[in-house]
Amino acid sequence: MDPFIDVFLKVNTNRSGSITIDELTNYVEKNNLEKDMITKWRSLFDPTNTGKITLEKFCDVLGLKAAEVIKKREALYQSQGPRLGDDIHVIFESMPLDQQVIISDEVRKRTTGANADSEFHKFSVAMKRYLDDRFGPSWQVFVVDGNYWVTHTFLPNTSFQFNLLGRSYLVWQIPE
Repeated sequence: MDPFIDVFLKVNTNRSGSITIDELTNYVEKNNLEKDMITKWRSLFDPTNTGKITLEKFCDVLGLKAAEVIKKREALYQSQGPRLGDDIHVIFESMPLDQQVIISDEVRKRTTGANADSEFHKFSVAMKRYLDDRFGPSWQVFVVDGNYWVTHTFLPNTSFQFNLLGRSYLVWQIPE
């Protein structure tokens, strides 16, 4: 794989398909790399200063086919086995790791850019539908800003609570 792609994938620890300039800066500092790498990457891959470098833009600039890189990326991730992104902080889990990864990745994908309460209401409805379709019926979905206390009953191995970017997400399956 292209060395640039290797670095991109190492910076993209949450596997989101994009990296922020802050993530790149942390990677450069952590690995004692030249600080001008940040400026060079920003001018090449984020010329409009969005603060984010997407894998698609990255591939476009390097003349690579994004679909092929994504295929290689997925093969790499599968060979490493399932793992939660570094941005996921588990609060409680009674669920196989592969399902935790599927759910947290889906939450990350669906909540990117969401801010308003109405967006999170739509998210919870859509996420419940997704979980019902993917894992069977009767899923409960909660999105919480701030502290919470919960006592709940759930089917064995179907409860997962985690924090992502300052919000807590609680999902569990109940008997029909």
